[in-house]
Amino acid sequence: MKGTPRFAVYIIDKILKTYWQTFKPKTYGVKALILHPSDPDVCVLIRQSYGDQERWGLPGGGYRPRKESPESAIRRECREELGLMFEPAVDVLENLVTTAEGKRDHLTLFRVTAQSTRLRPNPEVAEALWTPLDYSGLPAGTRISRFADIAISAHREAGAAPGQGPDA
Repeated sequence: MKGTPRFAVYIIDKILKTYWQTFKPKTYGVKALILHPSDPDVCVLIRQSYGDQERWGLPGGGYRPRKESPESAIRRECREELGLMFEPAVDVLENLVTTAEGKRDHLTLFRVTAQSTRLRPNPEVAEALWTPLDYSGLPAGTRISRFADIAISAHREAGAAPGQGPDA
């Protein structure tokens, strides 16, 4: 939605949620735990300019499986939303199915390492920042997406960051 005003993104979000509640389509989405290039204990969190604008979460979006793979989708989404490119190694942390918005969303959570620290949010993103994995870089009382919590827990359980393990 590059170049789309934030108000238009908000309206489109409301229309989509009404459609999802009515027809309950099967959708596919991706989200990324993006790790800092020099510190795997720091990640990117964003606040969307639509939906729950107070909640911090992971960047990502939807894709069509017949047109692109989940990995291609997460690379595209993060490039569009934040202007970020990743190192070649990409790990799948979790595959989930959720009905939180009324649709049946098949969600893949990835772990990637950014090639740079420069964040260039598009209009879909109200705010983006680098923060320690314990969220200490966010204001006290900040609400966090459950998918960010799931991805960070899975990252800690999996161990080394992409490209940093014993096989790297």
